[in-house]
Amino acid sequence: MLTIFNIISRNFSQIILYLIRVNGDRVVPGYIMSKAVINRVLRALLLVVAAAIAPSSADEGCFDPSISPFDKNDWSYCQKIANDDHDIYMYYTPLEDTVLIGFHALNSTDGWTSLGINGNGGMKGATFIVVREEDGSWIAEDRHAMDYVMPALDDQQDVKLLFAKQEKGQTAWGVAIPQNSCDSDGNDYAIQDRMTTMLWAVGSSHIFGTHTARGQFQANLMQAPKELPSSDDLPYVELLMPNVTVQMGEGGTDPTNPYICSYYDLAEIGPSMGITPNQTVHVTRFSPVLSSESKRYVHHMILYACSSNDSSNDATNHLTVVPECTSMPAGCQEMKWPWAVGARDTVFPDNVGLPIGGEMNRFLLLQMHYYNPSLKEGIKDSSGVRVYYTTDLLEQEAGVMSLVAGVDNWQRSPLPAGEERVSISFTTPSECTRNAWNETLNILGVGHHMHRYGTYMEINVVRDGVNLGILRPESHYDFLHQAFDEPVPSIRQLLPGDQITQTCVYDTTAAQGEFVNFGETTQDEMCYSPIYYYPRQHSTDSFGAMRPWLNSSWCLEPAISEEFQGSNLSLCAQKMYENVPLFYGFDSEVESTFDQLTACNGGDAFQDLFVELPDLCPICQTNANCTSEEVALHAQDLCAALCDEVVGLSLYPDLNRTEPYEYGNWGCMPLYYREPTVPEAPVCQTKGVASFDSIEVNDIVLANIPGDAPTEGNLKSSSCNKAVVFDSFIFGVGASLIFSLM
Repeated sequence: MLTIFNIISRNFSQIILYLIRVNGDRVVPGYIMSKAVINRVLRALLLVVAAAIAPSSADEGCFDPSISPFDKNDWSYCQKIANDDHDIYMYYTPLEDTVLIGFHALNSTDGWTSLGINGNGGMKGATFIVVREEDGSWIAEDRHAMDYVMPALDDQQDVKLLFAKQEKGQTAWGVAIPQNSCDSDGNDYAIQDRMTTMLWAVGSSHIFGTHTARGQFQANLMQAPKELPSSDDLPYVELLMPNVTVQMGEGGTDPTNPYICSYYDLAEIGPSMGITPNQTVHVTRFSPVLSSESKRYVHHMILYACSSNDSSNDATNHLTVVPECTSMPAGCQEMKWPWAVGARDTVFPDNVGLPIGGEMNRFLLLQMHYYNPSLKEGIKDSSGVRVYYTTDLLEQEAGVMSLVAGVDNWQRSPLPAGEERVSISFTTPSECTRNAWNETLNILGVGHHMHRYGTYMEINVVRDGVNLGILRPESHYDFLHQAFDEPVPSIRQLLPGDQITQTCVYDTTAAQGEFVNFGETTQDEMCYSPIYYYPRQHSTDSFGAMRPWLNSSWCLEPAISEEFQGSNLSLCAQKMYENVPLFYGFDSEVESTFDQLTACNGGDAFQDLFVELPDLCPICQTNANCTSEEVALHAQDLCAALCDEVVGLSLYPDLNRTEPYEYGNWGCMPLYYREPTVPEAPVCQTKGVASFDSIEVNDIVLANIPGDAPTEGNLKSSSCNKAVVFDSFIFGVGASLIFSLM
C-alpha cells in the first residue's frame, strides 16, 4: 500500500513530498534520504498541523473510483464544471506557492482541451492552459486572448504538464502553475484566495483552433468549493421576462446580440410580497432563473432600480417591454445585480440585506443580453431573476457605491476619435472619504462598466501614502461580459481616509466623427464602477467627476468691453455683470436675460433669484439704488471667491495662481480641489516561479481511466541536478516526480 503526505510548511520555500511504503509491520523509506533532507522533513513535520489536506468536493461524482482516475489521497479539491455532454470535472491542490490543476472530461473529447482564467468571463483578456498532443507527445501551452480570436502563445510559458491521457472520448491531465508568474506581458492572472470566473473549452482535433464546445464557471483555486446555503422556506419574488421574442428591436445594430428590457412595478407585485406601496425590503439573495427552452441564448442580465424622480418613468407600466435596450432607459442607472453565464447566486452575509423599493425606487428594470449567433427565429424567453427578500429589515444594510469618472459630457470633455489608446482618470482624495465615511466598509463585489470603445479599467487604492494596488484585476474589459467580481484579498475593506483612483482606457480608432461623447447610448462612452459593500453609508457613498462650471480663462484675463476698459476688472466680473443667467448657466430656465445692475435694482421682481444667489448684489440692493460702479466692484469680489473655490485660480490682475483645477467631485466637500498624486503601484512579486521551475517529470505512466488498461506515456524531461526521485502514485497516476531540493 502507498501513502502520500503533502507536507507544506510556510517556513520553507520548497514543497516536500514525503512518501513511505507500508509493508506489513515494517515502514521502509521509499528512497534513501540524506541526513540533511531527513532533518528538513522532520522540521517540517513539527511545524505542520496536518500532513495532508482533506479532500473536499461539493459535487457528486468527484473522486468516484468508478468514473474518476483522480485519487482523493492526492488531490485536495474537486469541482464539477460542466454538466452537458462532456461531464467535466476540475481537480486542484493549492500548495505553498504553486497550484496543481487536474482536468477530467468523461465524454466527447477527442482533441485539445483547455481551462482558462479571466476577470470577466469572456475570452478578452483570458489566460488559457491548453493541453494537446503534438508529434506523438503531449504538451501544455500557456496562451492568452485579447479579443475574440485564437489565443496566442505567451512569450513566457508558465505551465508544466504532469501527465495526460485521452482514450475513447475521455481526457485526463494534470498541470502545475505558479501562483503568480508576473508574466512579462501581463497576460497571466495571479491565483488568489478569491472567487473568480474560469472557462473551459474543447476542440475536435489536436491542432489548436476553434472550439467545438465551451463554458464558464466560478471557482476559488485556493479554497474548497463552497456549497451555497439552502434557500428553502425563504420568501422570494420572480422578475421574469414576459415571454419576449429573442430578436433585435428597431434601432439595434447587431442582430446576433439583442438587448431587451422589461419594467417591474413594485406597486403591482407588492401585495404578493406582503408589502405596501413605497415599503423597503432587504434582498438576501439573487438567483438566476433560466428558461429551459431558451437558456442557451441568455448571455447576461442586469437588474436596475429606476429613480421615481425621473419623469420619463411616469408613463411606465408593469411588464412594459423595451425591445431595443442596448442603452439604458433614462432614470434606470442604479445597478442592483449583474449576472453572466457561469456565475453563482449572489448571497449576502447573514446579517446584511440590499434595499430595494421605497419611495424613490418604485420601478425595477431587467436588461437581458441574448446571444443568437445563428439568428434562429421564433425563440421565446421568460428567464429572469429570483429575488429572495425579508420584510424584517436586517442589522446591516448593503449599499451600491458608484465611482463615476464619466457618464455625461457635463462631467468631462469628449474623447478624441481615431486614437488607439485614450486614458482618463479620476481621483477621490483621502480627505473626501475621511469626511464621507464614519466606519470601515466591507467590499462584497466590484463591477466595471464602459461601452464599446472601452479596453481597460482599474480602481487603485492608496492608504496612508502607500499604493495598495488595484481593487479588482481585469486585464481587458469586455462590454459583452459584465459582472461583479470579488475584490483582491489584500483590499477586502475600504477605510475612511483611503484615496481612490479610477482609470479607464479606450480605443477609439473605429469611432465615427471627431469625438466620442460621454452618454447613455452604446455609441457614447462611460467610465463607471458599481461596488457592493456594507454597512451602507447614508451621508454619501458615490463619487463622480464634474468639470468646473466656471471658465478658468475668465479669471486670468482683463475685462475687454469699452465700459470696463482701464478699470482693472477681470473678464469674469464683466461676464457676470453683463448677463447673470448666462454666467451662472441657467439662461435656459428663465424667459429673458438681464444684467447684474438690473437685478440689484429690480426689487421684488427678482426675489426668486436672490433665494438662489443671496450674495449677488451689494448692500445697496436693499434700497434698489445701486450704481454700476458699485455692482461691478461687487462682481469682482464675487469672482475672486469663485475663481479660488471652483478653479483654484487667483483673479486678474493677481496672477499668482495660473494652473486651474481640472475636475471636481460631487461626493466631496469642498467640491473642487487640485487632484492629488498617486504613488507608484507596487511591483509584482513572483510566487511559485522558483518552485515551479524545479518541478521535473520523467517516465510518466499515465492514469488508468476506469474500464481501460493502463497505457504508458512517453513524456520525458531533462535531468535535474541535486534531484531526489520519488517513486509513487501521485496525482492519480504512476509517476516518477523529480523535485529539486535546494
